[in-house]
Amino acid sequence: MLVALSLATAPLLATASAAAVTTPAPPRDPSAAAAHADALTLLRQGDPASAVARLDLAIELEPNWTAPLQLRAEAFAALAHRYRPSEAFLAAQAADLERLVQLEPGVDRAARQQQVAALRLQSREARVLEQRRRDLTRPAIFMITASAVTVVSGGLLLGFIPATTSDAYAQRRFVAAGASMLAVGVALAVPAITLGVLAGRQGKRDSALAEFSARTDRPRADLAVAPLLRPGAGGLNLRLRF
Repeated sequence: MLVALSLATAPLLATASAAAVTTPAPPRDPSAAAAHADALTLLRQGDPASAVARLDLAIELEPNWTAPLQLRAEAFAALAHRYRPSEAFLAAQAADLERLVQLEPGVDRAARQQQVAALRLQSREARVLEQRRRDLTRPAIFMITASAVTVVSGGLLLGFIPATTSDAYAQRRFVAAGASMLAVGVALAVPAITLGVLAGRQGKRDSALAEFSARTDRPRADLAVAPLLRPGAGGLNLRLRF
């Protein structure tokens, strides 16, 4: 009897254990589920910015649901690749992965933390490179202006026509000066165009980030240093907001 009873209860225990392992996922907010599905479609269609906007809604409605958070990190990665170098999108991707580590501490924790550290490093490097390209705007304008003025002046000197034949020597001097100025202007045109292209591309990236921020109702990155006041202590508070 005892043996038969133990054999009869063994399948029941196995069934109960299997039921505990395969517990169904909690029901999701229908609006959050719809937003997540829309974001999947938008990301496949190559529109990560719109996907982020839909995922923001899904995460707002279901803050502990990791699927839209993981998908938003992928969308930020696509944006970072499209507008590279991009400090803001790399930092946003890192922030989502950090939140995933908190929500799922037992899922690929070491790999995710390593990826976050790499993204933070890339974000800092991108910030330096972006600022350097922004700083090229004024030199680019100066070089383009100098090149244009020099070329025009050289062309005018080359077109000098003497009033009399006795001014032939003066004409030769004007021609020599004009040729020299044209050569200088052409030489200046190469770095001027290079600087202009780099500065222009960075301007487009900044415009794309501003448009994305307005489209998703997300404030732009804001780095600020402010006094930190505590009872019996003090210091500086560094705040980065995206």
